[in-house]
Amino acid sequence: MKALSIRPPWAYYIVYGITYGISVDNGDGTTRVEDSGKVIIKDIENRDWPIPQWFKLPQRIYIHVSKTQDNFDDVVDFTVGKLKLPMFSILSSYSKLLPRGAIIGEVDIVECVTQSKSPWFVGDYGFVLKNPKPYDKPIPCKGKLGFFEPDSVSTTQRGVK
Repeated sequence: MKALSIRPPWAYYIVYGITYGISVDNGDGTTRVEDSGKVIIKDIENRDWPIPQWFKLPQRIYIHVSKTQDNFDDVVDFTVGKLKLPMFSILSSYSKLLPRGAIIGEVDIVECVTQSKSPWFVGDYGFVLKNPKPYDKPIPCKGKLGFFEPDSVSTTQRGVK
């Protein structure tokens, strides 16, 4: 199975989604954040290159979270500005405590598009994603540009949730 390295927090949004938190009034002038139960999944991975011709669709791939993360301001501009998510919904998925340089799950790429109604779509090409499966534990792995073959990943390592 091929892998695709994606910067955090985007890789986490593909595999785990963003839990949509809501602000709740405590009745004493303070508020708390509660889980609304709603999870928003990133359903498109944006690239400036199309799916290679040798890559057959649909195809299941590993999601590798790279060691380099995207600029925090850019993430906030997109998730809060464009998607209108509350700021506190994205903070935990941007934590430096989350694994880096590891395979964290898998997903199906079902199509490559140049236009989409998905709010996640920006740029030239979008890989349409379905059926994300997070792993119980991240599998350390060195990433590469483009699609790549990771070192063997055993079924027990995967521990699909």
